[in-house]
Amino acid sequence: MRTVLALVTFVVVVLAYLWLALLAVRRERDKPFHPRVHPFVELLRWKPIALKLSPLLQRPKLLLSALQGGSCSNERLIFWTAESVGLGWFVLAGTALLAWLGGKPNLLVVGAALGGSLPLLRLKELEKAVAKRRQTILLALPDLLSKLLLMVDAGENAMKAFTKAVDQAPDREHPLYAEAKSALAAIGRGESMSIAFEEMGRRCAVPEVKLFATTLIINARRGGDAFVPAMKELTRQMWEKRKAVARTLAEQASSRMAFPLTVIFLIIMAIVGAPAVLMM
Repeated sequence: MRTVLALVTFVVVVLAYLWLALLAVRRERDKPFHPRVHPFVELLRWKPIALKLSPLLQRPKLLLSALQGGSCSNERLIFWTAESVGLGWFVLAGTALLAWLGGKPNLLVVGAALGGSLPLLRLKELEKAVAKRRQTILLALPDLLSKLLLMVDAGENAMKAFTKAVDQAPDREHPLYAEAKSALAAIGRGESMSIAFEEMGRRCAVPEVKLFATTLIINARRGGDAFVPAMKELTRQMWEKRKAVARTLAEQASSRMAFPLTVIFLIIMAIVGAPAVLMM
């Protein structure tokens, strides 16, 4: 009876997928079709499901916004959610098929639990990506501030110093320098400096960058006497932040090494102790 349940589950999951895929193909006739995503986009667009999922998607939306410069469209959110649901769907279908073919219906329960947990695991991955992005920005910010401060101390104008410091970026794809270049490009298009730097702080989604942008806006036009002391204090604070982040990363690395070392120790103990146990 349980084996029949596994077969019925597999057939229902596959038929539902084919139906959703047909709806997606009809809707996306002029666009590339992604079989792992677009059928589940149709499922998420169904009004009863959309209403129930809407409160649950606020957290992923905030995380995606942090990764994509402070904004996340509904299409991007639905696409990400559809990917997550699709992974769980395929896992459920695969385990249902294995449960039926192997005559082990307990696999169906495992597949359902694993398929249901995959969206949560993807949410955890998203949180880790956001945390890594913030750490990357925090680690690079003191270098940018130090370069800016050196140029200003040498008599350079604040905006010119900032432009040169950004142009000398070691990694042009770095999120901090990418947002700084976007701010400079906005100023070049005629936007005011205050709006451009406020937007840079918002897109980075890091409080320290917002503080830097505010300091730059307030003090850049006042000249050396007001600007340099403010930048020195801010640079000192950012180096302290960088030290704290570095310590955190070191502690995480050491904790990750603890489990493999424990496993290796147990294996060595088993290898050494096995002959003695066998001789007893």
